[in-house]
Amino acid sequence: MSKVKSAKQITFTYFAIVAFAIIATHFSLMESTLEDLEQLNAQNRLNYSKEVAQELLSDSHNTSVAIPPFSFAYVGKEALPANITIPDNLQFNTAVELKQAETQDTEYFIMKSQLIIRDQVQTVYILYFDEIYEFSEEQIFWSQAKQLIISITLLLVSFAVVLRISQRLTSPLSTLAKELEARSPHDLSPIPVPEGVETKELLQLVNSFNQYQARLHASIERERSFNRYASHELRTPLMVIKGTISLLGQSNEPVFIEKQRQRLLSASNEMNDFVTTLLSLTRDEDLSTLVLRTLDKEEIENIILSHSHLINHKPINCEVILKEETKIKVPETTIKILIGNLVKNAFACTEEGTVTISVSPYAIEVVDTGIGLDTKPRGIEGYGLGLVIANDICRKYGWQLDLANNATGGCTATITLQPNETPNGQPIDS
Repeated sequence: MSKVKSAKQITFTYFAIVAFAIIATHFSLMESTLEDLEQLNAQNRLNYSKEVAQELLSDSHNTSVAIPPFSFAYVGKEALPANITIPDNLQFNTAVELKQAETQDTEYFIMKSQLIIRDQVQTVYILYFDEIYEFSEEQIFWSQAKQLIISITLLLVSFAVVLRISQRLTSPLSTLAKELEARSPHDLSPIPVPEGVETKELLQLVNSFNQYQARLHASIERERSFNRYASHELRTPLMVIKGTISLLGQSNEPVFIEKQRQRLLSASNEMNDFVTTLLSLTRDEDLSTLVLRTLDKEEIENIILSHSHLINHKPINCEVILKEETKIKVPETTIKILIGNLVKNAFACTEEGTVTISVSPYAIEVVDTGIGLDTKPRGIEGYGLGLVIANDICRKYGWQLDLANNATGGCTATITLQPNETPNGQPIDS
């Protein structure tokens, strides 16, 4: 596995590549421009010398002629100086550079042409060499080289500035990484913004991480609450099942057996609903696939009936008020746990009076005339868990649970539903 590079190293690498590319391109363009200028100058000089040679050789018997200041014309290959070696594939009217064998410097530019001399077409070789131009070309090269050195210097200065900026920008990130490494696995407190340049991205990163830690902390707290109270919620139906099984061995009467069977069925269903609800709260679920259904009065009354044993010996009147037809996108087992927990708490907190369950398309209210929120009901260990589960269910389905003391005594638990019952803003399919 290759070693992961730091942001500073990556900056250095990429900047070095860009700097090298700029310098190489600059140097290549400089060389190419000088060569193009030299070729163009030689071609124009030789074209001019060709016209002058035509006039000088037209009535002359000379096989060579000087064309001031820097050109010479030779009639035929035999007339060329012995030290001149020309290419075999030399094209007509094109300037070609001849190099010195030892130094590879420019020796001459040569152009082969055809001129009419004494009414005959003759092949003429025109040589051109401008020592002054070559000297000027060298001066131009060094002038360009100075510009190149200046450019390299500016690149180095820019490189130092970029490294400094990179270090200042990445320093808070390094500090943040060290802060996280030094933290205890159980430390979920908010992370302070590291000292240094506070960029928008850094603040967003720290805020996002703190929000994630807050959600994680809330999740852990919920799990702790579940562990603290779940034993009681499961213990009750288990005790019913154990007692029922014990009673089944004491009688063979069909009526007695059927009664115990119903107790077993009720206890097992209660455990199943409770476990199903807990599992649904801990896993992700596509809420948009839930089916819209009607919450009717019979369903509410069945929920009340399952907890009616809590008020068998209390002078409490329980009433269900269904104001309008209410549609929800929550499974039946979940709504049974949600409303059931609120009803169970209301029954436990009320010694006499009334418990009213009011249902409308906008809210579900459980109103009691009990001891209110300031006092915990005695002997009810599952009181806290009921509210924890109810609150988590509401949060998952986009609802809101509020508890408030009544002016005349008791309290009201209000579940505010989403408009048109669209969990998490998901549209309802028509």
